[in-house]
Amino acid sequence: MRFLVRLAALASILALAACQGGFFQLPPEDKADGGKKDAAKNPYDYQWWAPTGDAGDCSGCKESKSGKGGKAFDPSGNESEFVARDSNGALVVDMKSTKLTNNLWVADTNLPGVVKIDLDTLKITGRYMTGGSSTSRTTVNSLGEAFIGARANAKTGGTKTGVTKILPQGAKCVDTNKDGQITTSTSESALPYGQDDCVSWHVETDGDIRGLAAQDIPGLNHAEACKGFTGQTKEFDPKKVLSLDQHYIWVAGLHKKIYKIDAQSGKVMLKLTAPDKVYGMALAGDGKLWLGGPGSSGGLSFIDTLKCTNQAACEAAPVCKATCTTTTCPATCDTAVKAYYSGLPGGYGITVDYKKRVWRSGSPKGPAVRYDPYGPANARVAKSTVHTYGGGIGADAAGWVWASHLSGKYVARIHADNMSGTTIPVESKGIAVDIKGHVYSVEYAGKVHKIEPGASASSYKLTQNAVVLKGIAYAYSDMTGVQTRLASGEPGWYREVHSPCTAKEKTKFMFLTWDVDAPKGTWVMFNMRSADSAAALKTASWYTVACINPPGGKGKVKVDTFKGTHAEVEARFIATGDLNNPATINSAKINSFSLLYRCLGVN
Repeated sequence: MRFLVRLAALASILALAACQGGFFQLPPEDKADGGKKDAAKNPYDYQWWAPTGDAGDCSGCKESKSGKGGKAFDPSGNESEFVARDSNGALVVDMKSTKLTNNLWVADTNLPGVVKIDLDTLKITGRYMTGGSSTSRTTVNSLGEAFIGARANAKTGGTKTGVTKILPQGAKCVDTNKDGQITTSTSESALPYGQDDCVSWHVETDGDIRGLAAQDIPGLNHAEACKGFTGQTKEFDPKKVLSLDQHYIWVAGLHKKIYKIDAQSGKVMLKLTAPDKVYGMALAGDGKLWLGGPGSSGGLSFIDTLKCTNQAACEAAPVCKATCTTTTCPATCDTAVKAYYSGLPGGYGITVDYKKRVWRSGSPKGPAVRYDPYGPANARVAKSTVHTYGGGIGADAAGWVWASHLSGKYVARIHADNMSGTTIPVESKGIAVDIKGHVYSVEYAGKVHKIEPGASASSYKLTQNAVVLKGIAYAYSDMTGVQTRLASGEPGWYREVHSPCTAKEKTKFMFLTWDVDAPKGTWVMFNMRSADSAAALKTASWYTVACINPPGGKGKVKVDTFKGTHAEVEARFIATGDLNNPATINSAKINSFSLLYRCLGVN
């Protein structure tokens, strides 16, 4: 399971505090004392109460069940992300089971634009002109949408900077010329800028873009949705409609301006002053946006995107400053809105691994540097045993960090925990990791080399010139979206539609039941929506109906406020553990869930 399970754990499982004790309702006699009598018992002793009568005992109800004792879970046939079935048919978190398209987006600097490569076939499936003069940094969000940053290019006389959004083929590109079809590149041939229907928008900025990071915020957020599930003293009130997923792009450059852009519309949401010049950018699952400075003493800074939601307030917030030494960085800025750490070397590439540790690729010829914002102050800084310089850096799901050495003509493979490393002799400027754990070294001259890692540091298969591009590839950052998602902390989720009655009958949904395992440090959340048709269901609002904390168990919740012929159930859950040590990995497990219902005759 080394590569199959992602840690993430949603910001160190901070959200667990929101739902202590699991979800259950008290018998009526225990409500008067505020639950004190029941609280003295085992806090994980699930007890359920419902009104008496037919609705309470659900006599005559039928059951639409999935998982153990019902129809098999089908992650490939239903909407899902990061989940698979274990040997017993239960749903578990599985990093490899992703619906993210396995594309590599490589900056085609001289076009200026970007090339899209299908990594399953190693074929070029699109080449796109962008709105900037010299493309370099890229990032990909959870929808598979690509964002390409541009610098001004003195050599060619180009002056247009900013960021361009490109939709993957198969997405909802807009028929801009109203000819009834989507006009877009499907090969190495690029259309003029403004004529490709999948080039969505371009946002001009005040200067060069040297940092770029996608931010995907699930609307069905555990920490927010489960605030009302406080255990013994409250019952569930399913009236609040949860918000839609949010998608943003953060960009910045040497001009010290940071932009937060709505990924769908291209609208600039915030324009902030950065703590320092920005040469690279990476977002962590706790909401901190890490900014790498340029040069041998560029330093490291961050802004907390969860606190920087208001233009005036974020601009007014002071920059907390701290000085780091060889191994030590003080903890005084940990909770700041904005911070700057001097004493840390600058560099080119920057990334965040699944443990929320920040990595720089080194400059001018030093080793890769790891900064651990959650480690003890006297051991937050560590350096690799191999030197890296002049290029990109990326972290995978198996506990390795990969970094380019431009002048040394090799890729360094570094153990993320003990910092030991080895080298692979291949030209490299940019680094990318795909959904299968393969690593791609992008050469400045436009050649893409493929590395298939083995279990040990010196074990690998190298395919040189796996893809050859037409021009210069000045590529650094996350070109697949995998590194962004590894660091983001999204839970696994699984959706299934139930329409148990005939089309002419009214359906009355009564209870949602479940059988789940929730090891320590995990949780399970069930959401639900309903409608009178499959089409209407797709736009219906979601509601959280249950939050289940360790150790899990069997339970049910009344859902008779949901009306319609169709109901959709979503399970969200996480895993904990160290991906370098499979014996420590624990995934929450969905053994089964079901809807109890009645068919109420012909409409």
